[in-house]
Amino acid sequence: MFSKTFVKVVVYLMLFAMASSVVLYGIGMFFG
Repeated sequence: MFSKTFVKVVVYLMLFAMASSVVLYGIGMFFG
């Protein structure tokens, strides 16, 4: 159970990092 929760947290962190990087890239292209 702990490993399942850990994997879920890691997946959420990876998705959040990808989304934030895409948003930052879009902002850079918009203002660049």
